[in-house]
Amino acid sequence: MTQNPPVLFVDDDENLLMGLKRKLRGKFDFETAVGPLQALEKIKSGNKYSVCVADMRMPDMDGVKLLAEVAKLSPDTVNMMLTGNADQHTAVEAINRGHIFRFFNKPCEDEDLIAGVKAGLRQYQLITAEKALIEQTLAGSVKVLTEVLAQLNPAIFGKAMRAKLWCDTIAKQIGYPHPWELGLAALLAPIGYVSLPPEILARLGEDKPLQPLERDVVRRTPEVARKLISNIPRLEQVAGIVYLQNRNFDGSGFPAEGPLGTEIPLGARVLRIFNDLGKIVESDLVVKQHFDELRHKPERYDPELLNQIEAILAQEDPSYDKVAYPTGTEHDIYLKNLRIGDFLLTDIETRDGHILLTHGNYVSEIQIQRLRVFQELHQFHEPIRVRRGGHDQVATSGGA
Repeated sequence: MTQNPPVLFVDDDENLLMGLKRKLRGKFDFETAVGPLQALEKIKSGNKYSVCVADMRMPDMDGVKLLAEVAKLSPDTVNMMLTGNADQHTAVEAINRGHIFRFFNKPCEDEDLIAGVKAGLRQYQLITAEKALIEQTLAGSVKVLTEVLAQLNPAIFGKAMRAKLWCDTIAKQIGYPHPWELGLAALLAPIGYVSLPPEILARLGEDKPLQPLERDVVRRTPEVARKLISNIPRLEQVAGIVYLQNRNFDGSGFPAEGPLGTEIPLGARVLRIFNDLGKIVESDLVVKQHFDELRHKPERYDPELLNQIEAILAQEDPSYDKVAYPTGTEHDIYLKNLRIGDFLLTDIETRDGHILLTHGNYVSEIQIQRLRVFQELHQFHEPIRVRRGGHDQVATSGGA
């Protein structure tokens, strides 16, 4: 069995602490701190304590304030107080602010103090055992869900993993209070897909168009995800984020009723951006043009958050380097990766023979928007070949 961290006794009377050392030697592992400032310094430097016993009346900071700070810095530590003035006000304040487990009146009999500290040690063991159990349950449950998703559709799981990496990259910089929560929400965002028929899953993994009824079924998968995730301890917030991941900034989207604007949880606003970014980014390279394309649908995203994420994630695209590649570079790409300014070397043609854009032309912003509409309804011959970068040339309009 793992040994408990030591007990910490705090008092401004050094002689009293020396007396405690003599009386309690061999009873349990303990340390002492002369005054509250030294106690806090020990905890801030990384020392762990199972129980903290503090005197009420001390200079610089009384016992209530000290134990309130201990509760913030070391939430698992069991707090106790020694006081010669255990009036009702002191007791209520100590319980509410300092999370006190037990009081001792001065002078305190040795047997009472030893029995009280041993009770505190048992309480510490209960707290840490429960915490370990919850963490193991959490880790195991998440592992099961992610493995199910990975087996179900590796392509969808791969996109979720990439979204998690993006979340891990931006979380601290956008001031997200619990970064692990955001990354986990991204990883579990598509878990509702487990309810979909195999043929719809296959089309989703290959980014193929869906029929209206199929789109409606997919649209409701965050509801399934919320129910699954809510069964896991400590993931209530994650479940809420995943449920609102397709709720648009203007209040449209799924669910039909709910918060809008900045009332939508920050995590859900992040996922709204990353869900769509993942559809147009194929490699690890995220560039400004990707965010330009997202801005074609401003009703979906928190504009300030979109700017923040672009500033963190967007990189320079080496294929647009006009010095290194003065005549541009040629690429075989899928239509979702087509960007404004790409020069078409092949036609963009539907599988039923309709040519939407002809080769020999530069792609404009309007043409990109038109193409996205057509992609909802038609399948195209892919990949296509483009030349990217190089010296500026005058674009000519083309297409059917």
